[in-house]
Amino acid sequence: MFSRSVDVMTVDLTTIEVDEDLLSVAELGRALGIASPAALRQYLAAHTWLRLRLADYLDYPAADIRFRQGIHGKPEIVTPETDLAFNLSYSGGRAVLASGFRMAVGVDIEKTEGAKVNPDMLHRVLTPPEAYSVQEAPDMVREFLRLWVRKEALAKATGWGVDQDPSSTSVLGVSPVSRDGFDLTDINLGEGYVAAAAVPVGCSIDLMTLVEVAA
Repeated sequence: MFSRSVDVMTVDLTTIEVDEDLLSVAELGRALGIASPAALRQYLAAHTWLRLRLADYLDYPAADIRFRQGIHGKPEIVTPETDLAFNLSYSGGRAVLASGFRMAVGVDIEKTEGAKVNPDMLHRVLTPPEAYSVQEAPDMVREFLRLWVRKEALAKATGWGVDQDPSSTSVLGVSPVSRDGFDLTDINLGEGYVAAAAVPVGCSIDLMTLVEVAA
């Protein structure tokens, strides 16, 4: 049955037991290029978790799921045949996964601790009103990242990727913000993170699935 709901799940990646046997040759190949042990562990844990969650949705063995790079490099499931769309993002040891049937979705997360705002960057990636909002905010870093994850989620959902100038679209406003056929909704993960999901206008986010999920 067609669902107008998008599921969003989050996990502390330190709780995930890495299983490299689940990952494809391509995934393991990308892992070889990650020099930092912490970043490598995070990558392997995130992709292990992704496959386990998709396997639950598809009732299909996690190791047998196959992906391809779609338009602008966005991953798509090719095996098994399905109309399930998904998007994964992770930062600072935490991952967020958005998934929905017969619809494009996007999600992004950033860890706020240790992040900095380069003033020169503001005007390269934000509209003038957005840049002003950041400069006037009590917490400039958190405000910048709040806008940034909205832009990233929208870019992932639309498939624009790096082809879209982030300063050309304003995402300023009270969540949810509607842009280009998508609702951009902030996801509350506490003080240490900011995250946002982009779902087609009129779709709801199933917040009941926004829980800690361990493998």
